[in-house]
Amino acid sequence: MVNVAVGPYLAGVTQSTPSTTLALAVRTPRDVLARLLDTPDLAAVVQSLEPAVLHQLVRHCGLEDCGEVVALATTDQLTRLFEADLWTSPKGGGEERFDEDRFVLWLEVLGEVGTAVAARKIAEMDFDFVSAAVSRYVLVLDADATMEAQGTIEEIEDMADELGEGTRAALLEQFLDDRLSYDLGGYRLIARKVEAWDAVVSLLIELEHGHHASFERLMRRCARLATEHIVDNGSLYEVLTADEQLLADAAAGREQRREQEGHVAPAEAAAFLMEARKPSSNDKQAGRDPLAAAYFRELARRERSGRGAVGAPPPAADTQRQVDAFLATPQESGVLEPARPPLLLGPKDAGDDRLARIRAHLLDVQERDADAHARHTEELAYLANVLITGCSLDGRRFRAVEAADAVLAVCNLGLEKGNADASDLVGVFRAGWNVLYEEVSLFVAGRLITTLDALRCSDLELRADARRLARALRKQVDRGTPWGARESLDVVLRLDPHAWAMLRGLLDECPVLPKPTGVRALRMSSEFDFISETRQLARVREFALSLPEALGGA
Repeated sequence: MVNVAVGPYLAGVTQSTPSTTLALAVRTPRDVLARLLDTPDLAAVVQSLEPAVLHQLVRHCGLEDCGEVVALATTDQLTRLFEADLWTSPKGGGEERFDEDRFVLWLEVLGEVGTAVAARKIAEMDFDFVSAAVSRYVLVLDADATMEAQGTIEEIEDMADELGEGTRAALLEQFLDDRLSYDLGGYRLIARKVEAWDAVVSLLIELEHGHHASFERLMRRCARLATEHIVDNGSLYEVLTADEQLLADAAAGREQRREQEGHVAPAEAAAFLMEARKPSSNDKQAGRDPLAAAYFRELARRERSGRGAVGAPPPAADTQRQVDAFLATPQESGVLEPARPPLLLGPKDAGDDRLARIRAHLLDVQERDADAHARHTEELAYLANVLITGCSLDGRRFRAVEAADAVLAVCNLGLEKGNADASDLVGVFRAGWNVLYEEVSLFVAGRLITTLDALRCSDLELRADARRLARALRKQVDRGTPWGARESLDVVLRLDPHAWAMLRGLLDECPVLPKPTGVRALRMSSEFDFISETRQLARVREFALSLPEALGGA
């Protein structure tokens, strides 16, 4: 089972069709979106798109401008859009948290298209998610809970009486003015977040009017949660001022659905990568990685039990042609990532194929054994998802096309340097990942520590900063995370900008080789190569050994 977010980028791995460079006029995302909205039978086309494609459109064109498109999405598409867009983590491997401001923006955008549309979508979505989300913005009180609320106000009045009339007035004003309220369908809604008030109340009014059964079910759930919190916290005031409301049920449902689609949980992905850095991962006899093995066993079990991911039926031929035409414009304009990874296109034809080993292996397997090739495709998709959710690149999450490129590069390195069984690409990746950790991360960090410890310069402040960086880097190396000191490399920038740029790439969680800019200047190239060959490792070693001369001669 291939995660739809990265499957398209892996589908072209073994193709050998040469690429062509198209001379295209640069179009802004808004121009692209305007052309897309002119697509005939737009509703059928949008509803035939993978949610991952819709998510790319939303992210690149801006949610505010995509209202007409997302309003046409099916409930399943919108659910998966929410799951991809509303739970965020700045870095791979970090905890994904619900983005409250983003959800309000979604409600506002859908409301601009039509509150009836927004209410219908919400009524059809996962109930745990909707009730958990709504309860973050409004406190819902039924008749019993309203009496508890009145008791809280009386408590504030009694407390204020002891402090004087002026203090009483100030307390009441602060308590009541900041708490907007609205009576709807026999319930009292009290604002937890003022900035979300209009959007949420408008949605609930439409829900009560057009989907009364859903409204009642939602209000009963939210009122029960509110009553429990009032009892547990002792007063309405403490409930209203609490910053957190558990989204455990909704998050668990999300994780289960995403696992069925091939996603890997951040904690599991980070654990896989950490385990793969250990020397034993390079042992051909170690067998299949236990985390990966458990993942594929669970996918197989779900498929046998009929609980695997169920995709939408393929569109009719005419609709598929319209879908292809719809996607052509954003792909050509860079709004959508290309259907094949850029890393696979040019180098082979230029006689400098840095993926020669993995490409030859996949072509050979494709010709000899269709089942083995399908298994390899699943393994590559799994590994790409591991990088997306469990690893950072330059302090951010991997993009899908970057993850696909990185996986192929690491596998190529594993085939060149490792002792892994080529029939198991997860094992091949682990071998390459271990080489990156040992021969890039640890080696470069060690050479930098030695260089900084021995640094001699007349600038005492600079030398003290160098010692601090060496201590911080040594501590991170002891933890097994040398990239943890990456953001403290500014002292190297003062010594040698070129060395700083190289170290920023090599001391990353996924080490990369920055492409040279042609001048030893302060500017750092934004382009880089994933390390896939032993000759690149030789370049890394040469650079690391030159650090004493580069930094000591500043």
